[in-house]
Amino acid sequence: MGGYAGKILYIDLTSGAIETRPLDLEFARKYIGGLGFGAKIYLDLIKDRPGFDSLSADNPFILMTGPLTGIRMNAVARWTVCSKSPLTGLWGECNIGGFFGAELKFAGYDGIVITGEADKPTYIYIDNNTVEIRDAQKYWGADVYTVNDEIIADHKDTSRKSGQVLTIGPAGENLVRFASIINNKGHVAGRTGMGAVWGAKKLKAIFVRGTGSLKVAYPKRLDSLRKELKELYAGHITIEGLRAFGTASHMDIGIISGDIPIKNWQQTDWELFDEIGPIAYGEKILTGNRTCYACGVACKREAEVKEGPFKFDKGPGPEYETVATFGTMCLNSSMESIGKANDICNRYGMDTITCGSTIAFAIECFENGLINEEDTDGLNLTWGNSEAIVAMAEKIGKKQGFGSILSEGSAGAAKQIGGNASDFLTTVKGLEAPMHDPRAAHGYGLAYAVTPRGACHTASPIYAIEGGGMYLPEIPELGDEIIGMSSEGKAKLNIACQDFGMFFSGCAVFCNLGANILNATQAVDMVNHVTGFDYTIKEVMHLGRRIWYLKRGLSNLFGARAEHDRLPKRLLTPIQTGPSQGSVPDMDLMLKEFYELRGFNDDGVPKKEILEDLGLSELSKLLYRER
Repeated sequence: MGGYAGKILYIDLTSGAIETRPLDLEFARKYIGGLGFGAKIYLDLIKDRPGFDSLSADNPFILMTGPLTGIRMNAVARWTVCSKSPLTGLWGECNIGGFFGAELKFAGYDGIVITGEADKPTYIYIDNNTVEIRDAQKYWGADVYTVNDEIIADHKDTSRKSGQVLTIGPAGENLVRFASIINNKGHVAGRTGMGAVWGAKKLKAIFVRGTGSLKVAYPKRLDSLRKELKELYAGHITIEGLRAFGTASHMDIGIISGDIPIKNWQQTDWELFDEIGPIAYGEKILTGNRTCYACGVACKREAEVKEGPFKFDKGPGPEYETVATFGTMCLNSSMESIGKANDICNRYGMDTITCGSTIAFAIECFENGLINEEDTDGLNLTWGNSEAIVAMAEKIGKKQGFGSILSEGSAGAAKQIGGNASDFLTTVKGLEAPMHDPRAAHGYGLAYAVTPRGACHTASPIYAIEGGGMYLPEIPELGDEIIGMSSEGKAKLNIACQDFGMFFSGCAVFCNLGANILNATQAVDMVNHVTGFDYTIKEVMHLGRRIWYLKRGLSNLFGARAEHDRLPKRLLTPIQTGPSQGSVPDMDLMLKEFYELRGFNDDGVPKKEILEDLGLSELSKLLYRER
């Protein structure tokens, strides 16, 4: 079996039981990997008891690689995690890069299934065939950077290879509902609060070291594809932009199209914008670039501020989303403070999108008199107040003072603040929207509304397709010219993106940045050459469709209904000036078409016959058992 390691680890933290199960080839072909494996295994584990709290011992956590993870090619270093989200109460998932996934494969495992809850702080030690649950008391309370370095140092004498660490910080321990899990200090499983799931389980970290290798089914075919892709990557404008400026390169592109939210989504232009653009980033805080396993794109940034109130040591720099959430969203023109906020979020282990968006929400509450300095522990939480923004980020990580309220996320905080605070929310299903404005590209709006985990631009290639950064002519719905500020045909477009996206970035697991220059044929060929499967584009679309319905059904099982498939008021308020002036997605039109094409009932639940036709009869029985 090419590409796969061939085994999955099952670890019960309550009993201490550790089991290794072989990967079934038929299962692998049907569910591909990543979130395909994760969603199916998760359903099997919870189908007899779906009514549990996300922070209880009953909530499984699943980490899965894809068939390409660990293969030495650009943009395939990624892997996935999933569980019930502490932030939303619905299906939660993350897609993450770095080095941990490849190392896990080299140790001989395609994934880890973690159940139960430890009675004291623990970490999981994996060194090839040696798997143990160990005491983590000495690491508990320490930040992500400290734990990463200490665990590696503590195990350096047992092997010539250092291994990889995946860990939570104090935010996860404190059950901040948007806590993240981080590999190698800067590769983050950020969204939906997976770090809080670990914190509730008293799981501090996983250390993995592997000395094995992966086999490829058709090495000559893969070598031929490598040569083809080498020419494609050489000098490609998208790749060169990522190498030169990282994801922050989108700052200059997005401002032209009206894609970047400013002042908590109230503006699309700002006179101080260039102070935090990619050139300013390079001049003020950039120290170098980093990469993920075997990827030549090297889009990750390193940053440092050597002196002043926002001083921080050299380490992972902020991505585009972080620059926008802590910068434009808060009208904060201090690049140094954005770097510091990113450093705080990484060290404490917090999702920068939710953290920055929640602070922007709080600033608007402060501006409108819903909260004051007495509430905010003396912080003058106003637009552009860099010191207050950074201080509040740290309070959230510590779950201290008003930070404890904001640690619930903006939707949770709005309930506690009261008044008209909900008017300032930018959440869908409780998840803060990413930094891409659906008023400039209406397909994003539908994607945000119906994605199982909540507002998301990475669950499918809709962002790249509608934005013109990805072209898939082999898929008819994705090869036509697309008008961003139009709602016509966007349901059909989204469905094609979801079906292919589940294969592409959800299961295979390709990177949505470095791999978006591939066409569908190249992506499917790579998987086939590695695994030995004979997938066609039509088949991976079908497999992706089944997995998409499976994830949608899990969110339905946890309570998501049609009323949750809506954009917040703020994202549907037209901008008065700028590139997207007056443009608003027609959500009624798009949702009506989407429900009809997907075969949903009026509650937003897939109809029984749809699920059964896709081989999801077990899910169908769970969803319709009381009907």
